[in-house]
Amino acid sequence: MPRLILFAELAFSLWLVVDAIRRGAAYYWYAVIMMPFGEWVYFFSIKIHDPEFDWLRELYKKLTTRKVTVADLRHQAEESPSFSNTTTLAQALYDQGDYAEAAKLFADALEIHDDSRDALYGLALSHSALTEYEAAIDRFRELIALDPSFRDYAGYSDLAHAFAQSDRLAEAHELLDGLVTKSPRLGHRVLCAHYLLQDDRREQAGEQLRAGLQEYQNAPRYVRKKNRAWAGRAKQMLKQI
Repeated sequence: MPRLILFAELAFSLWLVVDAIRRGAAYYWYAVIMMPFGEWVYFFSIKIHDPEFDWLRELYKKLTTRKVTVADLRHQAEESPSFSNTTTLAQALYDQGDYAEAAKLFADALEIHDDSRDALYGLALSHSALTEYEAAIDRFRELIALDPSFRDYAGYSDLAHAFAQSDRLAEAHELLDGLVTKSPRLGHRVLCAHYLLQDDRREQAGEQLRAGLQEYQNAPRYVRKKNRAWAGRAKQMLKQI
C-alpha cells in the first residue's frame, strides 16, 4: 500500500510537470511541484482554473459560500427596491411556494420595466400556480407576443397547460400547431401529441410522433444525443396509442 501511494504521488507530480511545460509556466513552479505538497500548491493555484475543473470550483463555492436566504433578499429589496432586487426576491418566493407574494412582486417589477421577459414570465407562472388560469393565459400571451422563443419557447408549453386546465383544449391545439409549424422539433411534436391524446385524437397524435421520430433518425448525431430523452418519450407514447 505505501508503494502504491508513493507511485500515485509521483504520477500526480509528473502530470503537473508536463502541464507546466505545456502552458509555459514560470520556472519556479517546477521547483514548487517537487517540494513536499508542492504539487497541490500548483494544482490549486494554476491547474484548477482549467475548464475541466469547473465542477470542482463550483463544488468548492457551494461548500464555502453562505447560502442567501429569503430573509436576506427581503432585506435587500426593502433597503433598495430596485428592479433586480425585486425580481430576485420574487423568484426566491416562487421557488419556495409563496406564489401570491411572488405574483405581487413580479407585478411591481413590471411597473419598473414593463418589457421584462423574466418578470412577465414569473408573473404568469405565479398566476398559474395559484390556479388563476385566465390571468396566466393573458400574461403568457403577452410573453409570446413579446418574445416567442423566450427560454426555448417555454411560454408555449405553459400556455398550453393553462388552456388545458381551463378546458380550452381547442386553443391549446391551435397554439401548439403554430409552434410545430414555426419550430418542428421533436420535443414540440411530443408536446403537441400529449394534448392531442388528452382530446382522444390518437391518429393525429401518432402522426406528430412518427414525423418527429423520422426527423430524429435523420438528424446529425449531436442533435440525436440532445433529443434522446424526447425520442424515448415519443416511442413510449406511440406504444400507448
